Amino acid sequence: MQRGFLAGTVGGVVTVVTVAGVATWLLAARNEQHTTVDPTARGPRVEVDGRPAVDRFVLEARIQGWYHPLPWVGRSIHDVSCSAPLKAVVGATGMCTARSDGERVAIPVRVLRVEGDPDRPRVTWLFER
Repeated sequence: MQRGFLAGTVGGVVTVVTVAGVATWLLAARNEQHTTVDPTARGPRVEVDGRPAVDRFVLEARIQGWYHPLPWVGRSIHDVSCSAPLKAVVGATGMCTARSDGERVAIPVRVLRVEGDPDRPRVTWLFER
């Protein structure tokens, strides 16, 4: 009787830890973002050097929402600010900053892939934690 209870308890704990680990891994990997540059969705087209770009507002909102998805993943941040839109060109980089515990945190961003219609590209970009 006790062995069955002990085995059930250990099995339950292992299951909970495994599920928590998988959830952490999935949420921690959310620093890779996908954005479709759509000039018709929010007014004028955002461009950098004549190329479509991911708007600063989109960068700031995604970083704010995913930088700290769980209490044990990343730092708690606020007041995210990006210096410029991110050009929709593979390898393009930018810099955003945020506040955390009274200090400024630098958050580099980088374009990984650009796919689809050149006028409405799907941009895959990454922010660093």
